Amino acid sequence: MTLDVGAAQGILGQLLQGSGLVIDGIEPNTEWAELAKPFYRQFFATTVEGAQLPDGTYDAVVCADVLEHLPDPLTVLKQLVKAAKPGATFFISVPNIAHFSIRLMLLFGYFPKMERGILDRTHLQFLTRDTAAALLESAGLSIENVYATGVPLEEVWKGGEDKSLFKLIRGCQNLAVDWMPRLAGFQWIFQARSPA
Repeated sequence: MTLDVGAAQGILGQLLQGSGLVIDGIEPNTEWAELAKPFYRQFFATTVEGAQLPDGTYDAVVCADVLEHLPDPLTVLKQLVKAAKPGATFFISVPNIAHFSIRLMLLFGYFPKMERGILDRTHLQFLTRDTAAALLESAGLSIENVYATGVPLEEVWKGGEDKSLFKLIRGCQNLAVDWMPRLAGFQWIFQARSPA
């Protein structure tokens, strides 16, 4: 059984339809929660902190772009660890505040709030690879793998996927993320395990 934390409109639930996997969801945005509910076995239309999660239930927990929005992510992670079975797999993604674009802005004295991305105005936490890893480990999780992803170019340049320049930029970005993930990584994805 899987728990999708911050399910938004239920994209993960939709993707897993017909897979045979049982999935529960949590989403505090009431409009999104209504859209998501049909794709989940059980749905908590509340914050993670407000969800009455059963102890020792979940084999996997997905926490995609959630922790940076929370005032106390450590307490929430401990709550999720308690809801997970021993040895459960956690998939957690967070934006990389150490991305070179943010470093350049800081160099020139800027730290603007934006509508989306690393400096999204709703972010309360700003994490690097190391600070995110320390947060997960403080909650009792053992990190098994860490991946860096690039800027989602298809969101920045909608309709550009077939253009040669788009493909060149994507290729260069992929090389940069492979060679310098701490600098070129836009987001960190952690695969971790709860205590056995």
